[in-house]
Amino acid sequence: MRYLRRAHLLDGQAGRRFTLRQFRRLFRTTLILIALAGSCEGSAWAATTLRIWSATDTAAMTDLIDRFEATHSTIDIDYREFNTAELHAAVLDGGDDAPDVVISSAMDLQVDLVNRGLAIAARDMPELPQWSTWRGELFGFTAEPVAVVYNKRTFEDRPLPRTRSELASMIRDDAAFFARRIGTYDIRQSGVGYLLATQDAQRGYQFSRLVESFGRAFARTFCCTSDMIDAVAEDELSLAYNVIGSYAYERVAADPRLGILLFDDYALIFSRSAFIPKSASNREAAEAFIRYLLSPNGQATMRSASPLLPLDLPENPDGKDWRPEFVRNKPLVPIRMGLGLLTWLDALKRQSFISEWAKSIAGPTPP
Repeated sequence: MRYLRRAHLLDGQAGRRFTLRQFRRLFRTTLILIALAGSCEGSAWAATTLRIWSATDTAAMTDLIDRFEATHSTIDIDYREFNTAELHAAVLDGGDDAPDVVISSAMDLQVDLVNRGLAIAARDMPELPQWSTWRGELFGFTAEPVAVVYNKRTFEDRPLPRTRSELASMIRDDAAFFARRIGTYDIRQSGVGYLLATQDAQRGYQFSRLVESFGRAFARTFCCTSDMIDAVAEDELSLAYNVIGSYAYERVAADPRLGILLFDDYALIFSRSAFIPKSASNREAAEAFIRYLLSPNGQATMRSASPLLPLDLPENPDGKDWRPEFVRNKPLVPIRMGLGLLTWLDALKRQSFISEWAKSIAGPTPP
């Protein structure tokens, strides 16, 4: 039985319900208070509710949360799921029901919140790779590749592109074949989609050429990795570009219609990160949860019971390369946590980048 209190967003508001554990604890506490009425000044059974606001699929976090709760019997987790842009806005809005931990895959938006002074330093955290942590306040706990998912039937008689340049050329040479069959993030809606697009843009002209090729093929845009993968599986798309590789790999492993690849020119690696807001009411529980995510037990749980790929990629205690085959021998480029990510959040720069992207992705103007 899962002791996870799930979030359901209804018109922007998160629904709430008690966990079974809480009901049991309430019942037990009531009996004790009745039995000891008049001779007891308080109850030792009080529980802590740890509020986590996250832009990570609930299913990907369930086993991690269950195992944390199993070893922290006085902590119940209230987990609320947002998309990355919604989460950023919700944290900025604040309110009385503020979270104790904020988790997101949009590294730039996380850095922005921390840079605004909204986080506190977390104590007794393990040493991490420099690229995945910042100021002792923001902690990456995964190392996840950005991938391409493709429909195997589409590419039965066609070679797979090995680089972004090859993909752009392939679409240019046969735009009719790929018409409305390319999918990518709508960077106007998705925080992580915007992050990945700007990181691509920093690495040269091939990104603008690729987006123009997408436009020629009237590419479709999506809010989420899961929606793109669904469309590829149903043969509505030939491929989806810049999907979250950890989610994609889990689906590919279970669905023979799907394939996954990383390009040979470079493969971005991002880190899903967590911080504790200054407004957190349960700092010690929040620190315990982040320490757990970064601990050998938490990282091992990600390897064995979650689609998330742990931060110690590619390290492994037994010396074997446990990474999925599609990741091995690829030029992995981690996105570095820090102030450099804020460049693309400047309002004018963001507006200009999205405007140019939107013009390119819209395709040629009809005569």
